[in-house]
Amino acid sequence: MAAPPTIRSLARKLRLSTATVSEALRDSPRVKPDTRARVVAAANKAGYRPNPLLGAALAAIRRGRQHGYRGTLALVDAVEAGRPGLMLFHREVLKGATARAEELGFKTELFWVGDRAPALPHPRLCSVLTARGIAGTIILPLHVARDFSDFDFDRLPVVQMDHCLIRPQLHTILPDHYVSMMNALERLTLRGYKRIGLCLERTKDLRLKTKWSAGYWAFFHGPAEGGDIPALISSGLTETEFLDWYRRHRPDLIVAHQQAIVDWLARAGVRVPAEVGFFKLNVTERTAPCAGLDLQPGRLGAAAVDIVTGMAHRGERGVPKSPHTITLEALWEEGPTIRPESAQPPSETAPAKTAKTTKTKPTAQRKPRASVRVQR
Repeated sequence: MAAPPTIRSLARKLRLSTATVSEALRDSPRVKPDTRARVVAAANKAGYRPNPLLGAALAAIRRGRQHGYRGTLALVDAVEAGRPGLMLFHREVLKGATARAEELGFKTELFWVGDRAPALPHPRLCSVLTARGIAGTIILPLHVARDFSDFDFDRLPVVQMDHCLIRPQLHTILPDHYVSMMNALERLTLRGYKRIGLCLERTKDLRLKTKWSAGYWAFFHGPAEGGDIPALISSGLTETEFLDWYRRHRPDLIVAHQQAIVDWLARAGVRVPAEVGFFKLNVTERTAPCAGLDLQPGRLGAAAVDIVTGMAHRGERGVPKSPHTITLEALWEEGPTIRPESAQPPSETAPAKTAKTTKTKPTAQRKPRASVRVQR
């Protein structure tokens, strides 16, 4: 029985170095296109199949022998009107990505895409990344979804953060907004909140495929009771619009991105958290101490680096035939804008001496679910 083909046997047959054959099979831009095509054709004809476990082991050995520079990873963000630079969430993603890249021997560099200098249009940016020999590309979670169909991904390992591209479909790393919302609502109801309202900016919800609002709707229209407060999803939430919604529906807790809501309530004479709680959907962007969800931007950045460097090692480039998505659940973070875990809801304390409001229909007592998933 003939021995299976190896890189060495292919190199001898083609009269090339083993390094050249190895680079060609990984689709390295350092190998001439005609040489790469000749190596790939010979490998296919011979039935060559790489051993991923052996490749990973050899890569680990090489990392142990050298701690020097292994390449540059590009992080791509979009220039948008009214936004001078990196958003706070993006800065945390960049920190996590840079730290992980350094552990693996890579550097990171930020590139801007757009129609105004110093940003570059898609075709020009693609040419720059290819000419620079960029080892992999990470597209940051763009604030507005963009069409990258005129960007040539054929020579680049690439991953996107959030589903921020209209086209094409790429491998994706993002927070699990839907499950994180469900978990947060479960913990909040077990803490005694019975009338939870949701306020969202429409563009943010649509960019995330409505995962925030879908999680809210599913929780209160599934096994949980309640859900009689309609979500306030606005194109540009104002103080007047919010207070009108609040006075009509009287939630005992508000889940939202806009921390200005706390100030609006204070000006209306409503105390937080004594009369109503506030839970922020992204504490990375908080402007004052509050309870909410930590979407772990640093860990997302590090995970994106692991994905794209793994693709580079396996020689995976271009738009994948079957894109996959990796999600990361958010972490719960305590804060002064919700009642402490040991506190009882106001309705369960001693009876009030005087009634401040007119009589309303009592709300049914919620029964806790049998199991609670807590991400710490």
